Amino acid sequence: MLEGPFVAAFRRHFPDLLGQRLVVALSGGADSTALTLLAYRSRECLQLDLALAHVHHGVRGPEADADALFCQQLAAQLGSPFFLHRLPPPPAKVSTEAWWRQQRYRALEAVRQEVGAAAVATAHTRDDQAETVLLKLLRGSGPRGVAGIRRRLGTIIRPLLDFRRQQLTEYLRQLGQGYRQDLSNLAPNRPRTFLRWHVLPLLERAFGRVVDHLAAFAEELGEDEALLDQLTRQGAPLPRLGLPVAVEQVAALPRPLRRRWLHALAAGLPLQEPPSRAQFDLFCGLVEGRAPRAVDLGGRWVVQRQRRHLVLTPPPVKPFAPLALVVPGLLQLPGGFSLGVGRPVRRADHRAFLHPRLLQGQVQVVSAPPGLRFLGRYVREALAQQGIPPQWRAAWPVLVVDGTIVWVPAVGVLPAWAQTSGVLVELEEPWERHGKSSPPRPSPSG
Repeated sequence: MLEGPFVAAFRRHFPDLLGQRLVVALSGGADSTALTLLAYRSRECLQLDLALAHVHHGVRGPEADADALFCQQLAAQLGSPFFLHRLPPPPAKVSTEAWWRQQRYRALEAVRQEVGAAAVATAHTRDDQAETVLLKLLRGSGPRGVAGIRRRLGTIIRPLLDFRRQQLTEYLRQLGQGYRQDLSNLAPNRPRTFLRWHVLPLLERAFGRVVDHLAAFAEELGEDEALLDQLTRQGAPLPRLGLPVAVEQVAALPRPLRRRWLHALAAGLPLQEPPSRAQFDLFCGLVEGRAPRAVDLGGRWVVQRQRRHLVLTPPPVKPFAPLALVVPGLLQLPGGFSLGVGRPVRRADHRAFLHPRLLQGQVQVVSAPPGLRFLGRYVREALAQQGIPPQWRAAWPVLVVDGTIVWVPAVGVLPAWAQTSGVLVELEEPWERHGKSSPPRPSPSG
């Protein structure tokens, strides 16, 4: 049985998580089902307190509903808390796979915070690692991408990277445990499944332990990348929105570290692909004082040279039509803003407390119009002083109750509505203000 090797691997790679609460991401597939049972059957030995989380992507119809039901029933069978999160439809003109991946991890992180867990465990295997290395190589990725799946990234851990997929299905067979099969994983016309069903079996027949070798290569390369990233950040910090970086610091980096600096910056942005070699060459021209003066990294996230500084600018957000809000409630606004009234936002940049009479009023959210003054200040000037990017100011959300503006985030609360407690209002900026490693929750001052 696999419990012994699993316990040994967990203790070796995650000693700080012994005795902690852990969220297991359960899709219902063989790998995540095996991870769930391994963690459950090892929980006393590792002193783990488990919760299970399933993310429903809103596609595949009844088949996906059956996946969710399977996961719920397995959680009930094990007596573990279960959390089901349904994703809304992806917005237009984005990579659905990238959007789903981002939203899936956001949902899992929300569960982790809700239950006070130390980490979220996902069921990536050694086979997944080998497929990722090959896929990244064939797509022209650099060392950062080819380093593959990290064993640990923030609060995400991958306890099964030492195990093969076949070991896990055999483990389930020994337990007599069924699992769900996503038929899209059998389709050979997708790049990853083509590698899985055609390329890797052929390579294994010719070279034997190719999966183990690729996975070991990824781990060693990942260790090298971690060290080089540390050296890179010592040489030049990454820019954050509203906080530029001196051009000379980046220009002084050797070319390999400069490339890693650019990839580290891009890794914190919602991009479909890392910067290409052509984009890196343009970036080198930018920091060396040649053309161009700006480089689009993708999705209209731009690095600009402004005199002696490099500035990160986000995609512009267009003003939106007034939107009604049922209180208490959460509202996803155009451009990526999230606003909560009487409901907490997962990671708010701005918050305040308003008078409870808001609960009886007609609540709207509008974009701050040009020339708007509030509390004796021009709103857009006040936003500029708070470091809000100009690309967001035209669509900055304003809370209106019965036709009166009562809260402008980052500016303040109408005095007649301000409270030390009451109805909590919160705003999360687009994409959680990329570049912030862990933004503190502001005090209740607007």
